[in-house]
Amino acid sequence: MLKLKDFFGVLDKKAPLELSYKLIEKGDYDNSGIIVNDHLEVNKVLFSLDLSTKAVKRAKGLKCDTIVTHHPAIYNPIKCLSQEDLGTQALQLAVKSGMNVISMHLNLDVAENGIDASLCQALGGEKYKIIDFLTEKNGYGREFDLGGITLNELVKRIKLNLKTTKIVVYGKRNTRLNKGASFCGGGSGYAEKFVKNGLCKADVIVTSDMPHHVILSLVEAGKSVILIPHYASENYGFFRFYLSVSKELNSKVESYYFEDKRFL
Repeated sequence: MLKLKDFFGVLDKKAPLELSYKLIEKGDYDNSGIIVNDHLEVNKVLFSLDLSTKAVKRAKGLKCDTIVTHHPAIYNPIKCLSQEDLGTQALQLAVKSGMNVISMHLNLDVAENGIDASLCQALGGEKYKIIDFLTEKNGYGREFDLGGITLNELVKRIKLNLKTTKIVVYGKRNTRLNKGASFCGGGSGYAEKFVKNGLCKADVIVTSDMPHHVILSLVEAGKSVILIPHYASENYGFFRFYLSVSKELNSKVESYYFEDKRFL
């Protein structure tokens, strides 16, 4: 058992909330931190990328008193809570069940060993260069060596490590790749900007949620593009975050992980 503030301290050490504040100062929007503070002690925790009704029901079944998500449990302002509103059902269920809810979003994306770094490592980039620095060791977008593997070999690696078959590929499958760049989640705007400004020399861009006009501009620039589900691009790193936190908790708190296979 831990006090809520001490439990959050473990999370914050790995992905400081200060990083979110720095990004907000730069013009991004976020709502990370303790979203629902129902009680001051933490005994059992469920980690889930999203606060979904499935995740909350799983937490209830495990008798968890706290849920930690990546995507903010409350992102946009909420004007009312209604059972008819699918967007707030999970939040209502969590509150009714007496659960704390904590969200670690942009701070975990850009953290030194966070979600963006984990995606890069899943693609084979154990050594990488941060493309958009926030601090000396934190930032968004990773460029890394691929050693001349083919586009098809990279696709196979993605399927294996990220556990997804929902992949869209732009480029010839036998193309040799020397450098790759990854942007977790919806990083298409960053990818386009850094390629246009010559700050990203990668042969292939791996990300999610990319609109057609950005795909067009990257393909026209001679880049291959691999699009994976937003969930798959972040689930791998969030699971690693869960393992790291669980190890540090050292049985002081029971922890569980919920993987929503609907989105893989």
